[in-house]
Amino acid sequence: MYRKYLLWMLLIVLSVGSVFASDRNLPGVTIISRAQWWANESLRYSTLPASKVNAIVKAQQDAQIQQLQSSDDGSDNPLRNVLQQRYETLMANDYLNANFSGEESTDAYYETFNGNYLKWPISIHNNKTKIVIHHTAEDYTSLLSGWLAAVKTDLQNIYKYHTITKGRWDIGYNFIIDPFGNIYEGRAGGPGTVGAHAARNNTSSIGISLMGNFNIQKPTDAQLQALVLLSTALAKKYHIDPTAKVSYFKPTDRPPYVTTVTSYALAGHRDDGQATSCPGTNLYSLLPQIRLQVRNGLVSALLTNATTSWSTANITVLTGLHYATTGKITFTLPVSLPAVTSCTGLDTWFVVDSCVVKSGSLTLSLTRKGFVNLTTRAIKITSPIGKGKSADMVVSFPLLWSSDLTKIGASLESTYIKNNSLSLAEMDVVKITHKILLPEIKSYLSGMISVLLYDLSMNYHRREISCDGMCRLSTDGVVTKEDSVVLESYNNYLYLSSGENSMTPTKVEISAWSGWLVKITSYARASYGGTPRNSFHGSLIFKQNPVKDLSSGGVIENRFVIINRLPFSDYMRGIWETSDTDSMTKQSLVLMLAKMYALFYMNPANIHPSIPSGASYTAIDNPDMFQKYVGAWREKTSKTSPQALALIQNSVVLYSGYVPILPYFSCSAGFTWSAKDKRWWRDTPYLQSRPDFVPCFDFDGHGVGLSGKGSQYLALQWWSLEKILNYYYPGVSLTVMK
Repeated sequence: MYRKYLLWMLLIVLSVGSVFASDRNLPGVTIISRAQWWANESLRYSTLPASKVNAIVKAQQDAQIQQLQSSDDGSDNPLRNVLQQRYETLMANDYLNANFSGEESTDAYYETFNGNYLKWPISIHNNKTKIVIHHTAEDYTSLLSGWLAAVKTDLQNIYKYHTITKGRWDIGYNFIIDPFGNIYEGRAGGPGTVGAHAARNNTSSIGISLMGNFNIQKPTDAQLQALVLLSTALAKKYHIDPTAKVSYFKPTDRPPYVTTVTSYALAGHRDDGQATSCPGTNLYSLLPQIRLQVRNGLVSALLTNATTSWSTANITVLTGLHYATTGKITFTLPVSLPAVTSCTGLDTWFVVDSCVVKSGSLTLSLTRKGFVNLTTRAIKITSPIGKGKSADMVVSFPLLWSSDLTKIGASLESTYIKNNSLSLAEMDVVKITHKILLPEIKSYLSGMISVLLYDLSMNYHRREISCDGMCRLSTDGVVTKEDSVVLESYNNYLYLSSGENSMTPTKVEISAWSGWLVKITSYARASYGGTPRNSFHGSLIFKQNPVKDLSSGGVIENRFVIINRLPFSDYMRGIWETSDTDSMTKQSLVLMLAKMYALFYMNPANIHPSIPSGASYTAIDNPDMFQKYVGAWREKTSKTSPQALALIQNSVVLYSGYVPILPYFSCSAGFTWSAKDKRWWRDTPYLQSRPDFVPCFDFDGHGVGLSGKGSQYLALQWWSLEKILNYYYPGVSLTVMK
């Protein structure tokens, strides 16, 4: 009898373990188990079965009620609250079980786990209909520097908080996603387990929580991609349409003390009727996009650089993206082999012309035979191993042909348009009104540029100005030398105060008499390392000009604005479009694009949408309107910018001999837009759609031209500046001027 009992217990344990293991099996999703993040399972264990614990608790509650009844004198008594709460709970449960039995019933119930009694038994509901998104509401900043060790510590703290402090006897969420995109098993048992994350809605829902406080910060791209991946797998497993409307249950103060509210099957915690801001505004605002991607089975637009599709066990995947601009390509791979007998392509899109091993590298020559998609290429290498025997090894590597990129980009663009229900207007716009040739380029590079200081012009009325040494003050053409100047503008009048003098001029120009810097000491612009961003090369000009109001989109005529007029070379030293942590190639590349962008608009015939007709400036310091220019602050604080500038000092980018318009932006959704589709430009054939290799969750910026995040990735693959240029702007050339 004892042996039969042991065998029966063993079968129960094995069946429970197999149920949980199969329930956690989500194809394509890597889930870090509770054991891997060192969950202390003993926190869930009890010395008594849950049924006995519940009986003891009920007896204690009944005794408490009897005690309250004996002391009830008709006054305000806690008894009424206890009885009312129990009554409301029972009535709500009866209502839900009678009307929504499919939502409330459970398919399995386990009081033990691994031979231990559980304080809160595991209930399994196999017909999940909802996915509820949460945030942990804790700032994730410290996790970014502490990496996975800090994440695991945080997971253990969440576990203790939910289990002990909140009395849920386990983590309330089924899954948790860290800022690096790792997915962790939350509540023991997998997605089918009934959690404790959404009151009155736990049975039929799956809870996913992202680490962070998304009322004050944004979820990382890795978190969002992992969330879409996990939600897609869950939606497939449980046949959930994330865009369908379903019922959620909300407690009320009237019988039956619960009511239904309608929201999406993939919803935020606040959507289920709870009084909460969870999952935070910055994540909640992205849920419509997340639903759309999940509905269409899109994990993300991520293009991986190390995936294989061959069922060969002995595969070596080599990173580093290879890019061919012609039909033939020769390159080397770091393969350590003594010799090679033969190399055979495993794709139909190319043939191997030759392969040679020398000095620890394999040199390949390939010829393209047909359209090549974004799948990683592979070849089989046969190598001698002695005694007349040989061994095969499959080597895979990312390889793209330039001639295929436009077709691939157009396909990605078309898919994005379809998935997001976009419609593109049919328009025909000529962007390049005037073609700037090399002689004109040289005159601009050696000349002056006028930059509107937008914030100072629109948001400041009083400006206190000083200089390195004395100031050179030109007031309506009259030049004087001053220690400092105060300029105020009200009601289309400019008031100047210097020493004991005051006047209302129509134009004022201020520069350092010594030729050094001029400073606006009253300008409280944000600073870095204690260095104010309020000093400028050249001169500051105060005069009336038309200016576009960024908030309204309209044009304000004849406003007194501030223009920084300075040598073009000094302007380039003040461009801040990258950081010192970016690769030197990316920094030089973006500075090159900034240079060409400014040069393109130096000729007023090429009209910039943010610069009104009649303006005496050709650039703006606001990145939402033109470029991010911060004056002399950049050269004072950046250690790498001078080197990046030196690398491009005598170079320009041309297309058919003239200056092209070369837009750039922060991050893509997996591809760049063609200018013809996004901007309706018909005269920019080099602005084609291109696959982008390190996308964000969606576009950050207009999406035309070079992606900042993508270019950083390519630079880290040892692509040269010129190679990256030709990838994003096919047909342009890097020209070194004499």
